Amino acid sequence: MCLLTRNTFAVIALLSFCTATALLHIYASASTAFDYSDALYVPQWVTGSVSRATGKCAVNLFGLPRAFRSLVLPSLVENVIRPNALHHCDYFVHYFNLTHEKAGRSGAGGRINPDEILFLKEAVHNLSSESVVKFRYDQEQAFWDQYQPLIDRVRTANDTDGRYLYFPWRDKSYVYTLTTDNIIKMWHSIQSAWELMTEHEGATSKRYDRVAMLRSDVVYMTPIDVFKVNRQPLRTGDKVAVVPAFGRHPVNDRMIMGPRHAVEIWAAERFDRLETHVQFVQEKHPGWGMHSERFINWTIFPTIRNTGTAILEDDYMCFFRARADETVQINDCQDSQERVAASSIMQNLGEDVSERLELVLGRKCLNTTQGSVATRLRCPIEMV
Repeated sequence: MCLLTRNTFAVIALLSFCTATALLHIYASASTAFDYSDALYVPQWVTGSVSRATGKCAVNLFGLPRAFRSLVLPSLVENVIRPNALHHCDYFVHYFNLTHEKAGRSGAGGRINPDEILFLKEAVHNLSSESVVKFRYDQEQAFWDQYQPLIDRVRTANDTDGRYLYFPWRDKSYVYTLTTDNIIKMWHSIQSAWELMTEHEGATSKRYDRVAMLRSDVVYMTPIDVFKVNRQPLRTGDKVAVVPAFGRHPVNDRMIMGPRHAVEIWAAERFDRLETHVQFVQEKHPGWGMHSERFINWTIFPTIRNTGTAILEDDYMCFFRARADETVQINDCQDSQERVAASSIMQNLGEDVSERLELVLGRKCLNTTQGSVATRLRCPIEMV
């Protein structure tokens, strides 16, 4: 009996060691830009029974609500609102009151009904009646009035060699001046959603423990639970932020969820850190300027880690960018070489991505369009 017990413990110990080693290998095989000391976080199912983290949570949505009611909302209900209803998370939304988008890097453009995002409130209350849902929007002209001096500087400032200082001329996919203009718009929307949340905190003496910053123009293909890490419950006291394991250029800049103090750096300190970042880039990596993902990788992530917070990639999470013309970019989460995306994501989604998307939307889609970079599936709410 004693021998059996010792053998049993030996097997358990060996399995735990192998599992932890496998986890470290997963993170070590990802983007070389990642700090893999973060991978020392070991989920609950490896370490045994520990208390699960709980607390007050907020989900903050930002951006331009492209095809919101048609594409985004069904996925939010299924994969964001429902998983977090148990936590009674509150929702804070910033959006631009823009009714038409020109064609560009984000697709063919088209008509936008920004008021569709207001349907979020009913959707949240259907599943979590106690949750607070607040909105804030900006008119296009108000944005330009506020940021014109910064935009002018970003467009025109040169380094000592006469090259653009802010514009990332090394990235050939960046379009002068459109891309950096849109980065500033995104930063403003992210910060505005955060400020809406903090104003509510001040008015109610409430302070959120865990916060998610999510885009309002994507189709969420997998569940996002603010109190889970790689589908495992977060442990009490853990300081862990989560980002996707796709869109690595060299890291993903499209969302984060984590402890409030860590997410605040990601959401509310971009403008304050821009000048220091640009000077660092000019000295160490000239030509990358305010490149969005490299700004996150070189400036925001290190600052978060300095708070003692680990940043982990979620090897299961996936969401597809939605476009104003009701197309969905269905290759967002894949990369055959694992440089841009972890292969585990598509393995979890399954071979038929179109069918999985149709299940999330609750309807059939139409034709697929193959571009030089993106594969788009058209999924109009009114079939033609």
